[in-house]
Amino acid sequence: MAQLPTLSKGSTGDAVKGLQNALNARSYPVAVDGTFGASTEGAVKQFQGNAALEADGIVGPNTWRELNVYMVQSGDTLSAIAEQQLGDAERWPEVFELNRHLISDPDRISPGQLLALPN
Repeated sequence: MAQLPTLSKGSTGDAVKGLQNALNARSYPVAVDGTFGASTEGAVKQFQGNAALEADGIVGPNTWRELNVYMVQSGDTLSAIAEQQLGDAERWPEVFELNRHLISDPDRISPGQLLALPN
């Protein structure tokens, strides 16, 4: 799988939206606006502390792993992701529901999108 980006306060873009969506999926509510500001940083630090990670507000490999995020690859479908990551293709609706802030049509996902997976 492609390496997930390192994000911190001041980062912007779709990867930040994926982070914000994942934080919401783990009950750390933030706006999904693509801007890593003070509220996103606070939610990241709170998540990191609760996950026994260094609460530095920087989202790197350890934080991504604990958030249980998957980066969409070329040719992926939600059912293929559910099969590969969750062991059951029929669980794709769970992936879809967790990512409603990012996906409006379950048949339209894009390479590089960061999707939260069910724990």
